[in-house]
Amino acid sequence: MKDSLTHRFMLFTTIVVVFIMLINFIWDYHNQKAQATLEMHEKAQVITKQLIATREVIAKNQNRINYDSQGNFEFKHLNPAAVGMQIGDIFGQLTHYSIKQTRLDYRSDSNAPDDYEAQGLLRFSYEPHLAEIWGEDVVAGERVFRYMVPLHMKEECLSCHGEPIGDLDITGHCKEGYKVEDLGGAISLIMPMDIFLHGIKLNVYRHLSFSLLLIGVIVISMYLLVTRLVTRSLGELKGATAQVGQGDFDIDLNRIRAQGEIKELAQHIQEMADQLKDLYQNLEAKVEKRTHQLKLANEDLRIKQDELEAANIKLNEINTYKSEFLAIMSHELRTPLTSVMAFTDLLLQDLPKELKQERQNLKYIKANSQNLLKLINNILDLAKLEAGRLELKLEYVDMADVMGAIDSVIAPLAKKKGIAWEISLDPEVSLLRADPEKLRRVIENLVGNAIKFTPPEGRVEIQVKNGPRDNWLMIRVIDTGIGIPPEEQEEIFERFTQIDSSNSRKYGGTGLGLALAKELVTLHKGELWVESEINKGSTFVVLLPKDPDKVDPGGNKEI
Repeated sequence: MKDSLTHRFMLFTTIVVVFIMLINFIWDYHNQKAQATLEMHEKAQVITKQLIATREVIAKNQNRINYDSQGNFEFKHLNPAAVGMQIGDIFGQLTHYSIKQTRLDYRSDSNAPDDYEAQGLLRFSYEPHLAEIWGEDVVAGERVFRYMVPLHMKEECLSCHGEPIGDLDITGHCKEGYKVEDLGGAISLIMPMDIFLHGIKLNVYRHLSFSLLLIGVIVISMYLLVTRLVTRSLGELKGATAQVGQGDFDIDLNRIRAQGEIKELAQHIQEMADQLKDLYQNLEAKVEKRTHQLKLANEDLRIKQDELEAANIKLNEINTYKSEFLAIMSHELRTPLTSVMAFTDLLLQDLPKELKQERQNLKYIKANSQNLLKLINNILDLAKLEAGRLELKLEYVDMADVMGAIDSVIAPLAKKKGIAWEISLDPEVSLLRADPEKLRRVIENLVGNAIKFTPPEGRVEIQVKNGPRDNWLMIRVIDTGIGIPPEEQEEIFERFTQIDSSNSRKYGGTGLGLALAKELVTLHKGELWVESEINKGSTFVVLLPKDPDKVDPGGNKEI
């Protein structure tokens, strides 16, 4: 039973124990390897120091070696270099180690450095204070420990290696011109690592065997413990709950062989079974009572539902009457307002220029009449949208013509307020199918809003280019105005909403322009949103399909 509690518990326990043992095993292996490396390092230090001591003894006793008791000189060929070579040969014969004296300008081929030694000698020359170099290497296919210490020139060494350069020394070699403390070479020691690695392997095998034995003991012990204290008790509980599930509540868990929490669980199940037995005996009466109550509640709900449907029908009728009333009133208001504007134009034409105050008053009348006409047109269009009677008259539109019409209206407003005004039309923009009048009103509302909320010496710009999706057009209206708080950027597209809705707000308007623009863009199956920061300006983005008939209204995807 792979899904049993015992199996899962044992699997989890085994994984935890193995993981801990593995960490301990890796840690122990690294410690043993570090200890072995430390021992080889100390051993190498002792061996090389012994050779250095021997060389110094030979160097300091050259006169005693080469002169007899009568003061006669006879070179015995027992200089430090020669003795060091002989010691290296004998040492190599007696052990598996290899020790030699080496330098870059060697006199004997037996002292020629290999690649590792050549790099070490270069390091000693570049780093005069470096006392030793050591590490692992592979020589002839075997892992070895390499150790090098530098040899610096002493006073007694200059007789053979000092100045003048080129003169023959006592051994017949040319002097190198060294001075005291110059690097004269190095002692290189190679120690095989097979003994140390073998010891590490033995320790690894011993620890691995012990770990496997410990894991086995722990797993078996845990299995016996879980089986005795948990699994058997849970099996009895499983049988009792299955009996309860079949409707038989006559169970007895008071004598269950369990301990601790499982014993408490058995007592709770026993109490539950006793309570279920009591409840089941009175269940039919309670069900009949609850059924009657539910029937009454359903009847009351049906009555409330009928009342709600009637209220919805009444509300729809009222909303329709409201939309029709607004449409009729807006239409009726436009006729006298148009007449006011026409007669104002006639009066301006006939009024003498010297009557400046009267002409200014007529201009105020004309300007406010135009604003009122825009408001009425917005209300009329929103009312038509609500009534479902506002339809698009699609035709192929050249954005250059639309931008020209907008420029003729907005340029004077921007100039009057001292705002920089610019239209940027990408020449790659092609024709699109749209309602030109409604498209113009969308852009005009957005630009008018930008002019209104941008202070003097600010900037308003329209950018028209192809959209990020194929066959879509993007229009961006950018201003350097007061900006819109993030929490209000969704609300501004609702009707009769402005950033400041108090009675004493600084900027005028009814809050219908953006709501109408949003509705008209949606009618074109497009999108409208705003990107803004307080005191840094706003960017209103319009994304329109170049052919609304080829767009899926649900997902804004081309059909």
